Amino acid sequence: MSESTSRAGTIRVACATDSGRLIDGHFGACKVFAVWDVGRESIAFVAARSTAAADAAEDRNQARAELIGDCQIACFQSIGGPAAAKVVRAGAHPLKVAPNTGMDAWLDELQRALDRPPPWLAKVMGVEAASLAPFREQAEAEA
Repeated sequence: MSESTSRAGTIRVACATDSGRLIDGHFGACKVFAVWDVGRESIAFVAARSTAAADAAEDRNQARAELIGDCQIACFQSIGGPAAAKVVRAGAHPLKVAPNTGMDAWLDELQRALDRPPPWLAKVMGVEAASLAPFREQAEAEA
């Protein structure tokens, strides 16, 4: 399996980090994107992607977004609006997390949410959110 392909039944997550333990990086300034495959049964480390080469690019934010373009979710301590738009165009859903968020704890929380995903996560996963099913059923009944 290549690094650019997530494992079946998983979602790929990039975490901006400077420490390697926390999601403590700003999108435009972090040293590394730690990339993980998160599934219902496992969390697997994929790679630590250095941002050094992206920083030498003419459009460094675009290069950083492309670096994580194979991820469905990208987590940052901070990201600006124009950079977030580039992340979305690259195919990832950007998320800001609270300062000092532990990477392991956050990934564990995400894994637990996979069984009953909130609407934003269900969209990322390509499934219907259970909380929206009653509205779909009502719309179908009215049609």
